[in-house]
Amino acid sequence: MAVEFFKEIGMKNGTSRLFIGGLHGKEGLSTIHALKNIKNINVTGGSLVLCNLSPSPYLSTLDPLYYLSSNGSKLLDLIKNHQPEIYLELHCYHPEKSSNLTVCNRKDIFGVPALIELKYGVLMGSVSPLIRAVFFGLHDFPFILEMPCNPSTRSLEVSQEIMEITANSSNRVEIMKKLGKIYPQQVKRLDNYFHEFSLNFWPAFQEVKQEALKTDLKNLKDLDQLISRVICKGNFDLNPVQIGQLSQAFLIFREYKI
Repeated sequence: MAVEFFKEIGMKNGTSRLFIGGLHGKEGLSTIHALKNIKNINVTGGSLVLCNLSPSPYLSTLDPLYYLSSNGSKLLDLIKNHQPEIYLELHCYHPEKSSNLTVCNRKDIFGVPALIELKYGVLMGSVSPLIRAVFFGLHDFPFILEMPCNPSTRSLEVSQEIMEITANSSNRVEIMKKLGKIYPQQVKRLDNYFHEFSLNFWPAFQEVKQEALKTDLKNLKDLDQLISRVICKGNFDLNPVQIGQLSQAFLIFREYKI
């Protein structure tokens, strides 16, 4: 069953927005309903692209091999072509696996903080650091919405409300202000996550890029040593999984940016 869907709204000049669902597995069978039925959109000062990918083998977006897959390559092509400042990945999850997304020590296990529940099982958080650091500016707004697969009407309504708010906004500050009026505690936690990212992973990655330009990297061992020096010099607070993600993100950067 093909669920591939593409729609563009607005004009090229101004803020670029990209909402994409169905990134892996059979998520697209659920996410297509949220993307096709957004109603209250008034895109001004820019464009919005809505896209849903066809079913594919499941690979986590935290796995660098995902970005070598068919859907992963399509995703990166869309990001490179549209260069969105506002970017949404729409996912769905099975209830029995929700703890993998919300567990308190998720950063220690997967290198990313726990997703935060808004309402009716809809979760929100940041996208994979493997692309967050490479393809987006620090003050862009790349984020994830996870809704239950085969979502209830209420879950769909919450997802669509967030998508409408985001589509009708022009920047990160505006989005956070609007969301903060509805979900104040959740937005405070999300802002704390962003603050931590902006003080650690983001500047560490920027420094790795700069140092790599001055270093003859012959192999992965050289890259690991460079990253260790950067972390030590900058006193960045990163756990072993995040340190590995720095290396993976750099390899993606080298593949697509250099």
